[in-house]
Amino acid sequence: MDRFFVSAEDWDESRAVLGHGESHHCLRVMRKRMGDKVEIFDGVGRWGRGVIADESGSSVVVMVGEEGRDRRGSPEIGLVVAIPKGKMMDLVVQKAVELGVDQIQPLVTEHTVVRLEDGSGADKREKGQRVALEACKQCGRNFVPEVRTVASLEEVLRDRDGRVGMLASLSEGAVPLKEVLGGLPEELKGVDLLVGPEGDFSVGETESAVAGGFQLVSFGPLTLRVETAVMYGLSALGYELR
Repeated sequence: MDRFFVSAEDWDESRAVLGHGESHHCLRVMRKRMGDKVEIFDGVGRWGRGVIADESGSSVVVMVGEEGRDRRGSPEIGLVVAIPKGKMMDLVVQKAVELGVDQIQPLVTEHTVVRLEDGSGADKREKGQRVALEACKQCGRNFVPEVRTVASLEEVLRDRDGRVGMLASLSEGAVPLKEVLGGLPEELKGVDLLVGPEGDFSVGETESAVAGGFQLVSFGPLTLRVETAVMYGLSALGYELR
């Protein structure tokens, strides 16, 4: 069943109104018509199934016959990732959403190739949030993860709030991921996976991350691309924690 996003404020009991963009996608792209069955969700856990009751004007009205509310997974899983080159960040966001991440923090580091011009950080956040929404529609998630504004490592380390941190590393002192996961406490507020750029973090950045509460973890002897490391790490975290 095709899925569409509805803002919480546009969902009144059994009647939901799709926004302009979703209505256009529903009618013009997916070719839906009156009486067609669809599924909707509000991005914060609520979902419903119903039929299109009105397709006039620029808005689609869905009359909901069945609905429910999902609970967030626990503990929270966050991804802090250096922005890769080209359009690869879109893939990183998409796969992170499919693997159950709760927050995505794009990162600029000393060895990051991508450099942001003034004002482009907000644009990248908006684009990333759209990619996350589309991934939720495709994979069936009813919570849309937050894609945060691009930050520096220093900003990320400023407020860890008691969360466990793991930094994917090729350093000799890195502990195997399996061993780290096996030693996690039963009660966890959240876990953040930190993945650096293709050129890795600088020595100073690595030292700062460790001082800020991140543990160096090993994904094995091979050097993985950013997107591969993200998928590997999040798959392991999801298997162990969810």
